[in-house]
Amino acid sequence: MDDINMINGFSHQALSSSLSKENFHLILYPTEQCNFRCVYCYEDFEIGQMPTWLVDATKLLIEKKANSLKLLSLSWFGGEPLLAKDIVFDLAEHALQLAEKYHFKLGGDMTTNGLLLDVKTLSKLISLKQDHFQISIDGDQQGHDQTRVTRTGKGSFDKIWARLIAAAETTLPFKITLRIHVTDFNQESVLQFCERFDQHLAQDDRFVLFFKAIENLGGDNTENVKQLIERKTAKLFAKNQTEKYRKNSFDLNKKGNYICYAGKPNSIAIRANGELNKCTVALSDPKNKIGQINKDGTLTIKSKKMQTWLQGFTTLNSWQMGCPLSYMNSNSTVGDIQIKKVG
Repeated sequence: MDDINMINGFSHQALSSSLSKENFHLILYPTEQCNFRCVYCYEDFEIGQMPTWLVDATKLLIEKKANSLKLLSLSWFGGEPLLAKDIVFDLAEHALQLAEKYHFKLGGDMTTNGLLLDVKTLSKLISLKQDHFQISIDGDQQGHDQTRVTRTGKGSFDKIWARLIAAAETTLPFKITLRIHVTDFNQESVLQFCERFDQHLAQDDRFVLFFKAIENLGGDNTENVKQLIERKTAKLFAKNQTEKYRKNSFDLNKKGNYICYAGKPNSIAIRANGELNKCTVALSDPKNKIGQINKDGTLTIKSKKMQTWLQGFTTLNSWQMGCPLSYMNSNSTVGDIQIKKVG
C-alpha cells in the first residue's frame, strides 16, 4: 500500500469518494418481512413492503439527483429483500433507465439469505447491474440449520447450497460474498463448510469468504447471542480463518482503514415505511432516525442527528469512521460540525 495515497491510515481515494456529491449510496428496504427467524437476529419484522407512494417517491429522489451523478450504488436490505422482488426489479429498472439517460454508472449489492436467489432471479438482477450479493452461512449443514432456520422452523442449508452450486454452473458475472458467522459452538462446522467450499467453489473467483464473529446487535435475541459468544473464542477463530483463506477471503481493511457507509455524507437508508436511517443496525435507536422521505422525493433531515454520524471526517479517528454507531454509544455528542475537506 502506497503511503503517499494514505491519510491517517485511510485511503485518499476512499475519503474523497465518501465525500463526493457525484457519488450516491442509497440503501433500500423493499420489505422488512423475512422468511427466516435466525436465533440471533436483531430485527422485529413489524413493517411490511414499501407502499406504492414510497416506491414512487424513491424514484423521484433518484431522478432529482440523476443529472449530477457519476455513480449511483443501490444496496438492498430487509428483512429478506427478495420477498419483494417486484419492487426491487421496478426500482432497479428505473435507476438503470436514468443511468443510461444521464450517463452515470449504476452498481448494486444485496444482503440476502439466498433461499430465493434462483438462477432466473440472479440473471434478472445482473441485467439491472445489481450483481454483488452477501449470503450468510453458519457453518456446514448441521451447524447452519441450528441457527439459520426458516419462519416455519426448518433448516435452510441444503437449499441455499443448491442455489450456490446452480449459480456457479452459470457463466454469469457476479460476486457472492459468503459471510461465515462464527460462534463459540459452530467452529468445527465452519471448518467442515470450508472443506466443502474448497472442493466446490474455491477455484471460482466469483465467490469469496468473509469470516465474522456474531455480535450482540440488540433486539429480542440478545440472550441467545450472549450464550453463543460468552467464551470469547469466535473473534480469534474468524481472524485465523481470514488469514488461512487470504486468497479467497474478504478483509474490510485491505485498502486502508475501513470507512463505514453509515458515516458517509453521501449514503442514506430508506426503510419500508419511509423513515431515513444511517445505519442498517439499531433500527429502533433514536440516534438512527434522522428523517423522512416525502412523497415528492425530497428528504426532511434532522440536521444535528445527521451531523453526528459524520463527525469522523473531522477527526479521522479509525473507530469513529469504522463504526460511528459504537463510537457514539461511548462518546455521545450532537452539534454542528464542519466536514474536513480532502484533496
